[in-house]
Amino acid sequence: MTEQGSGLAEQRLYDAAARWDTDTGYGLTDVIDAACQALVDGLDSPALCELAGASVGDSSWDIRELLVKSLQELKIPYPGTVPPGLALAAGGGVARRSGVDSLRFEVVPASGDAGGGFQLRVYVNGTEMTSAAAGLGMDPYAVLVPTNRLVATSQPRTVPIARCECGVYGCGSTDVTIMRDGDLVHWDWSLEVPMMRGVSFAADEYDVEVARVAADHSWETPERQAGRRVLTDLDRERLLTYGLRLSWAANDYRNHKLFQVALQIDDDYQVFVTTPWRGRGPEELAGEVCATLALPPSAWRATWQAIIPTLTQPPKIAGPRWRPARL
Repeated sequence: MTEQGSGLAEQRLYDAAARWDTDTGYGLTDVIDAACQALVDGLDSPALCELAGASVGDSSWDIRELLVKSLQELKIPYPGTVPPGLALAAGGGVARRSGVDSLRFEVVPASGDAGGGFQLRVYVNGTEMTSAAAGLGMDPYAVLVPTNRLVATSQPRTVPIARCECGVYGCGSTDVTIMRDGDLVHWDWSLEVPMMRGVSFAADEYDVEVARVAADHSWETPERQAGRRVLTDLDRERLLTYGLRLSWAANDYRNHKLFQVALQIDDDYQVFVTTPWRGRGPEELAGEVCATLALPPSAWRATWQAIIPTLTQPPKIAGPRWRPARL
């Protein structure tokens, strides 16, 4: 395996094959056009010539057979079989991608239907990718806090990078699989992809940018600063001993003078612990929140809500100052 060659003709045919939905027929014209272009670009095989002469009125089964034979004759891998960090090479096969791409992150407000908040925008080679993907960048908490999930290791890691413009990941979704490969870091897109090829960065430049965005808190409001400190400093392992998992930390949407932490007990209950700001700064407030949650749950002043409607009693860990939530 060598470094990435020109392979552009092979890549165009591969991309058209990957876009073709054989169930709906979407992309069929592109496959035939790509076969014609491949001949112009200098590729040649018996099946490719037949594919270039096919019509959208032909049997999709027959066209698929021609496409498969074309890829085999040209030694182009079938879509979905190229491992992360590799690209198509001139003359067939795959090669290690070279680190020719650049990366930049930016945290900006998430406007529109997302209901406020913030988003982490991703720029590759100067082009903003998240809007071209699922539509909206992920909330920084989902990617950078309490740990920086963008850090690249030799073990591939799949990370959400974009969500639907409504603000919900899952309604629309884009992931990247991140892998360190010696002096390179590779990103391979999945789900709603903003571009058909993966991208690769010089590892030292990638590490600097990932560390920079994680350390840059200039965008944070007092609420987000307090939330970051709580999400980072909270003893999650201790909470797990009570069956509690942290869901979120933010101002109460009904009263921004109150800061609220939401926790969950399995799929049974939500638990809310509220702390008034009382004119304090984010660090002081976060310290009190963490100190409160370090106490046994029976000592908390908390509210609860059953996720399962048949649960009418408070959780077993509830103390005397727990009350039903009013949402």
